[in-house]
Amino acid sequence: MSDTSQGQGWWLASDGKWYPPEAWIPPPPQAAQVPPVGQVPMGQVPMGQIPMGQIPPMGQAPYYPPMPFAGQPTVARSTNGLSVASLVCSIAGIVPFFFGVTCILGIIFGFVSRGQIKRSHGAQGGEGLALAGIIVGFCLIGIFILFVSLVAAFGHHTCSTNNSHIIICTNN
Repeated sequence: MSDTSQGQGWWLASDGKWYPPEAWIPPPPQAAQVPPVGQVPMGQVPMGQIPMGQIPPMGQAPYYPPMPFAGQPTVARSTNGLSVASLVCSIAGIVPFFFGVTCILGIIFGFVSRGQIKRSHGAQGGEGLALAGIIVGFCLIGIFILFVSLVAAFGHHTCSTNNSHIIICTNN
Protein backbone atom coordinates (compact mmCIF):
# COMPACT_ATOMS: atom_id res chain seq x y z
CA MET A 1 0.00 0.00 0.00
CA SER A 2 1.12 3.48 -0.82
CA ASP A 3 -0.02 7.07 -0.92
CA THR A 4 0.51 7.22 -4.72
CA SER A 5 -0.26 4.81 -7.56
CA GLN A 6 2.64 2.43 -8.28
CA GLY A 7 1.50 1.41 -11.75
CA GLN A 8 -1.17 -0.33 -13.74
CA GLY A 9 -3.71 -2.33 -11.72
CA TRP A 10 -3.22 -0.49 -8.47
CA TRP A 11 -6.49 0.76 -6.99
CA LEU A 12 -7.51 3.54 -4.64
CA ALA A 13 -9.36 2.30 -1.55
CA SER A 14 -11.86 4.22 0.56
CA ASP A 15 -9.16 4.89 3.14
CA GLY A 16 -7.32 7.04 0.58
CA LYS A 17 -4.44 4.61 0.02
CA TRP A 18 -3.35 2.76 -3.16
CA TYR A 19 -3.27 -1.05 -3.12
CA PRO A 20 -1.64 -3.57 -5.51
CA PRO A 21 -3.86 -5.68 -7.82
CA GLU A 22 -3.29 -8.89 -5.82
CA ALA A 23 -4.77 -7.23 -2.69
CA TRP A 24 -8.09 -6.50 -4.38
CA ILE A 25 -11.08 -8.41 -2.98
CA PRO A 26 -14.33 -8.14 -4.94
CA PRO A 27 -17.35 -6.82 -3.01
CA PRO A 28 -19.69 -9.47 -1.66
CA PRO A 29 -22.72 -10.20 -3.81
CA GLN A 30 -25.73 -8.28 -2.64
CA ALA A 31 -28.72 -10.23 -1.43
CA ALA A 32 -31.85 -9.92 -3.52
CA GLN A 33 -34.03 -7.20 -2.13
CA VAL A 34 -37.55 -8.51 -1.46
CA PRO A 35 -40.20 -5.83 -1.90
CA PRO A 36 -42.93 -5.66 0.75
CA VAL A 37 -45.98 -7.85 0.28
CA GLY A 38 -48.40 -6.34 -2.20
CA GLN A 39 -45.73 -4.36 -4.10
CA VAL A 40 -44.70 -7.16 -6.45
CA PRO A 41 -46.58 -6.89 -9.79
CA MET A 42 -48.84 -9.82 -10.60
CA GLY A 43 -46.98 -12.70 -12.21
CA GLN A 44 -43.53 -11.38 -11.21
CA VAL A 45 -41.94 -13.14 -8.28
CA PRO A 46 -38.51 -12.08 -6.96
CA MET A 47 -35.69 -14.44 -7.91
CA GLY A 48 -35.55 -17.49 -5.66
CA GLN A 49 -39.02 -17.05 -4.19
CA ILE A 50 -42.06 -19.12 -4.93
CA PRO A 51 -45.62 -17.81 -4.36
CA MET A 52 -47.54 -19.34 -1.49
CA GLY A 53 -49.37 -22.51 -2.38
CA GLN A 54 -46.89 -23.61 -5.06
CA ILE A 55 -44.35 -26.37 -4.61
CA PRO A 56 -40.78 -25.00 -4.90
CA PRO A 57 -38.18 -26.69 -7.13
CA MET A 58 -35.69 -29.03 -5.48
CA GLY A 59 -33.25 -27.20 -3.24
CA GLN A 60 -35.36 -24.05 -2.80
CA ALA A 61 -37.28 -23.12 0.30
CA PRO A 62 -40.97 -22.16 -0.03
CA TYR A 63 -41.90 -18.48 0.14
CA TYR A 64 -43.82 -17.23 3.15
CA PRO A 65 -44.85 -13.56 3.42
CA PRO A 66 -43.19 -11.61 6.22
CA MET A 67 -44.82 -11.68 9.63
CA PRO A 68 -45.54 -8.41 11.44
CA PHE A 69 -42.76 -7.47 13.81
CA ALA A 70 -43.25 -7.01 17.55
CA GLY A 71 -43.57 -3.22 17.39
CA GLN A 72 -46.21 -3.23 14.67
CA PRO A 73 -49.67 -2.44 16.05
CA THR A 74 -52.44 -4.95 15.48
CA VAL A 75 -56.09 -4.02 15.28
CA ALA A 76 -58.41 -6.00 17.54
CA ARG A 77 -61.81 -6.90 16.13
CA SER A 78 -64.78 -5.96 18.27
CA THR A 79 -67.74 -8.29 18.63
CA ASN A 80 -71.02 -6.99 17.27
CA GLY A 81 -73.44 -6.44 20.17
CA LEU A 82 -76.50 -7.56 18.21
CA SER A 83 -74.91 -10.95 17.56
CA VAL A 84 -74.57 -11.49 21.32
CA ALA A 85 -78.15 -10.27 21.83
CA SER A 86 -79.32 -12.66 19.11
CA LEU A 87 -77.92 -15.70 20.87
CA VAL A 88 -79.07 -14.58 24.33
CA CYS A 89 -82.65 -13.91 23.13
CA SER A 90 -82.84 -17.21 21.29
CA ILE A 91 -81.61 -19.16 24.31
CA ALA A 92 -84.06 -17.26 26.55
CA GLY A 93 -86.80 -18.76 24.39
CA ILE A 94 -86.43 -21.98 26.39
CA VAL A 95 -88.20 -20.26 29.30
CA PRO A 96 -91.95 -20.93 28.76
CA PHE A 97 -92.93 -17.39 29.77
CA PHE A 98 -90.82 -15.76 27.01
CA PHE A 99 -91.01 -18.53 24.43
CA GLY A 100 -92.23 -17.03 21.16
CA VAL A 101 -91.25 -13.39 21.56
CA THR A 102 -87.58 -13.82 22.44
CA CYS A 103 -87.00 -16.43 19.72
CA ILE A 104 -88.38 -14.07 17.08
CA LEU A 105 -86.23 -11.22 18.46
CA GLY A 106 -83.18 -13.51 18.41
CA ILE A 107 -83.76 -14.35 14.74
CA ILE A 108 -84.22 -10.68 13.79
CA PHE A 109 -81.14 -9.58 15.75
CA GLY A 110 -79.12 -12.36 14.12
CA PHE A 111 -79.93 -11.31 10.57
CA VAL A 112 -79.38 -7.60 11.31
CA SER A 113 -76.02 -8.26 13.00
CA ARG A 114 -74.80 -10.45 10.13
CA GLY A 115 -75.50 -7.58 7.74
CA GLN A 116 -73.65 -5.12 9.97
CA ILE A 117 -70.65 -7.45 10.26
CA LYS A 118 -70.43 -7.85 6.48
CA ARG A 119 -70.59 -4.07 5.99
CA SER A 120 -67.82 -3.49 8.56
CA HIS A 121 -65.22 -5.18 6.25
CA GLY A 122 -63.50 -7.11 9.03
CA ALA A 123 -63.67 -4.48 11.78
CA GLN A 124 -66.36 -6.43 13.67
CA GLY A 125 -66.62 -10.09 14.59
CA GLY A 126 -69.39 -12.30 15.94
CA GLU A 127 -70.56 -14.06 12.77
CA GLY A 128 -70.74 -17.37 14.61
CA LEU A 129 -72.77 -15.93 17.49
CA ALA A 130 -75.27 -14.40 15.08
CA LEU A 131 -75.60 -17.63 13.11
CA ALA A 132 -76.04 -19.63 16.33
CA GLY A 133 -78.78 -17.20 17.46
CA ILE A 134 -80.62 -17.65 14.16
CA ILE A 135 -80.37 -21.45 14.26
CA VAL A 136 -81.39 -21.76 17.92
CA GLY A 137 -84.32 -19.36 17.37
CA PHE A 138 -85.67 -21.31 14.40
CA CYS A 139 -85.21 -24.65 16.17
CA LEU A 140 -87.09 -23.51 19.28
CA ILE A 141 -89.95 -22.07 17.21
CA GLY A 142 -90.13 -25.38 15.35
CA ILE A 143 -90.28 -27.28 18.65
CA PHE A 144 -93.00 -24.92 19.92
CA ILE A 145 -95.11 -25.44 16.77
CA LEU A 146 -94.65 -29.23 17.00
CA PHE A 147 -95.65 -29.21 20.69
CA VAL A 148 -98.80 -27.12 20.08
CA SER A 149 -99.87 -29.31 17.15
CA LEU A 150 -99.36 -32.53 19.17
CA VAL A 151 -101.39 -31.15 22.07
CA ALA A 152 -104.16 -30.13 19.69
CA ALA A 153 -104.17 -33.54 17.97
CA PHE A 154 -103.91 -35.80 21.00
CA GLY A 155 -105.43 -33.71 23.75
CA HIS A 156 -107.71 -35.62 26.13
CA HIS A 157 -111.35 -35.47 25.07
CA THR A 158 -114.43 -37.68 25.51
CA CYS A 159 -117.17 -38.47 23.07
CA SER A 160 -120.66 -39.74 23.83
CA THR A 161 -123.84 -40.34 21.90
CA ASN A 162 -127.31 -39.24 22.87
CA ASN A 163 -130.68 -40.80 22.02
CA SER A 164 -130.71 -39.37 18.47
CA HIS A 165 -127.33 -40.92 17.69
CA ILE A 166 -125.47 -37.58 17.61
CA ILE A 167 -121.87 -37.76 18.75
CA ILE A 168 -120.96 -35.08 21.25
CA CYS A 169 -117.28 -34.57 22.09
CA THR A 170 -116.03 -32.49 25.00
CA ASN A 171 -112.52 -31.63 26.12
CA ASN A 172 -111.56 -32.50 29.67
